Amino acid sequence: MTADLDLYSIFCTVAKCGSLSHAARELYVSQPAISQSMHRLEYMLGCTLFTRNSRGITLTSEGRMLYSYADKAVSLITAAEDKLNRMRTLKSGGLMIGASDTLCQYFLLPYLEEFHMAYPDVQLQVTNRTTPETVELLKVGKVDIALVNLPVEDSALSTREVLKVHDVFVASERFASLKGHPVQFNDLAREPLVLLEQASNSRKYLDDFASVCGVTLHPEIELGAHSLLVEFAKIGLGIACVTYEFAAQAINSGELFEIELTTPMPSRNIGLISLEGVPLSAAADRFISIVLHQEVEKE
Repeated sequence: MTADLDLYSIFCTVAKCGSLSHAARELYVSQPAISQSMHRLEYMLGCTLFTRNSRGITLTSEGRMLYSYADKAVSLITAAEDKLNRMRTLKSGGLMIGASDTLCQYFLLPYLEEFHMAYPDVQLQVTNRTTPETVELLKVGKVDIALVNLPVEDSALSTREVLKVHDVFVASERFASLKGHPVQFNDLAREPLVLLEQASNSRKYLDDFASVCGVTLHPEIELGAHSLLVEFAKIGLGIACVTYEFAAQAINSGELFEIELTTPMPSRNIGLISLEGVPLSAAADRFISIVLHQEVEKE
């Protein structure tokens, strides 16, 4: 570009006003400064843009042609700057979040509600996938941030831990013989098990723990939703491995009881992830702040 954008913007103002003095008042600068800018633009473009007379100025044919393009360009730039400002101040824009069904239901919903109440003009989009699938969506730009079951080992990701959770085995009164005393993991593995599908990070974490214990799990039923694990366990179809924090209601009500293992599973974390080194949008940054702030308060 031969001339900078400011010169074209001044040129468009002069053309609209039809007078250097009127343009100077419009732009809050001196008339000589406007005149100097127009001389500079004409020199850079190598043509005369205005015909000057006692009544003001008139665009030449070259000036009219330039104005027909420059006015549209300046208007588009101005509109873009306005839109960027609205996005920066969360009066516009969007936020795409990836998460599993379970994390949406048991963790994400109150934060989505708070964000929407505070910033109703920001369009929210939530995509439900397993943790491995959600990570891939983040990498290809189909979500801005994601809520996942940790651990996720990937140097391309920035991770913020937001909630510590505990995996436990629960059962109905059908399995009352397992209540009230520690149970060996290999003995539990021989019971009918109801587990999440192997595609989930939670299931991978369980399988890794079982492997360390020298046990291979062969569940009778595999499901795609944590809520179904709880419901299947309630009606006695098997012993389910659930996230305690997400199944506490059924446990506390007595519908299910927690089976005590001689070697409990280590706790793990839920995390918010984004791409390492990639700046967050204002909406994503604000959403993360809301989640982290409330989790700190809970602690």
